Amino acid sequence: MAIPRRLDSLPLRSAYLDALARGVLVYDGAMGTSIQGYHLTPADFGGTSLEGCNDHLVLTRPDVIQAIHESFLAVGCDVVETCTFQSTPRRLEEWGIGEKVEAVNVSAARLARAACDRYATSERPRFVAGSIGPTGMLPSSSDPVLSKVTFEELAWNYREQARALIAGGVDVLLVETAQDILEVKAAVAGFGALFRELGFRVPVQAQVTLDTSGRMLLGTDVASAMTTLEALPVDVIGLNCSTGPEHMREPVRYLSQHATRWLSVIPNAGLPLNTGTGDAVYPLEPGPMAAMLGAVPLAMGGGTARGDDGIIEINGIKLMARVLKGISPNDLKGVVDEGKAKLGSGVVALVGLNDEGRAGLIVGVTGDLTSRFNAVDLVRVGSAVLGGKGGGGRPDMAQAGGPDASKAEDALAAIKAAIGG
Repeated sequence: MAIPRRLDSLPLRSAYLDALARGVLVYDGAMGTSIQGYHLTPADFGGTSLEGCNDHLVLTRPDVIQAIHESFLAVGCDVVETCTFQSTPRRLEEWGIGEKVEAVNVSAARLARAACDRYATSERPRFVAGSIGPTGMLPSSSDPVLSKVTFEELAWNYREQARALIAGGVDVLLVETAQDILEVKAAVAGFGALFRELGFRVPVQAQVTLDTSGRMLLGTDVASAMTTLEALPVDVIGLNCSTGPEHMREPVRYLSQHATRWLSVIPNAGLPLNTGTGDAVYPLEPGPMAAMLGAVPLAMGGGTARGDDGIIEINGIKLMARVLKGISPNDLKGVVDEGKAKLGSGVVALVGLNDEGRAGLIVGVTGDLTSRFNAVDLVRVGSAVLGGKGGGGRPDMAQAGGPDASKAEDALAAIKAAIGG
């Protein structure tokens, strides 16, 4: 992967990037919807005026936040995000706690670090991503209120949050859910100033949010966003939240074909539904979500993946972690290259095993080849060998399973034979 420019002379804490070079990293599930499950009271948040300020819980209910982190690590996640999505000085000032920027961010990072240290081993480290969300401003817009902020003000906000997160021990700074590419540039500028002050840098991961048309809120398409991010000292680029994995497929495919950096894909579990109770519910069930994210490496050849907003149930993340476990970028590239060279096709199949010894099968087919090889038909071939009863999906991606995990290699061989390999 390309080394980001301009800051590459500074020492880099790179354990996170080293792990990416070895294989896919699985992120945790959503913090917000996990907190919903605790049915906290205003007193838990620190008073009525702070009810809903999830980030403040790292000070008032650190036990809840650490328990959420550990629940995700227990089922196989490699990375947990700090509970600091809205902890820039500007956002905390809106809650009337602007003076707590350092306390909130340092405490959040230490909670996540403690959880990771409990589950990390020498063979399998766990990582903390410092979550950094939008400030609520849109500097590129023509809105007289939302654009009333300078680039320097934004850079300062991000610098101060990053300073505290690094002091707390994060492994990577994660700018996520970005809706204005100029704000991302300001964040990276703020990080750069901080790194020069500290004399070292930590990895930076920048993720934008796209709508169903494949554009950011102010109209920036994925190609333009990628071009901007590739010109910045950013180590990982990607997408998060948005409208679910279905609408990320084409943008992810574009990034996998054109980007030179590590890629991350962290979708919502579909569009949120209003239950009338104040809780957000996301419609995509854990199984289908795990299958869709399990197929992501087929498209992008490594990187990070995650079951994001709405995945409270740990089963989906557990399944996804098992499907992705042990897959390295080089292995994926070899599988894809071999498939094209020996089979004359872009067909890739993966088999993952769960705790009960059952096998899960995912088949991916390059879009322009679906008229020749239908993924649903191929997955049924493999499922029959595994003792299953078929499968389902789309022409370019399908999944199935079966009880006979010992036949995993036979199932892959049957698929290879079906496509003339």
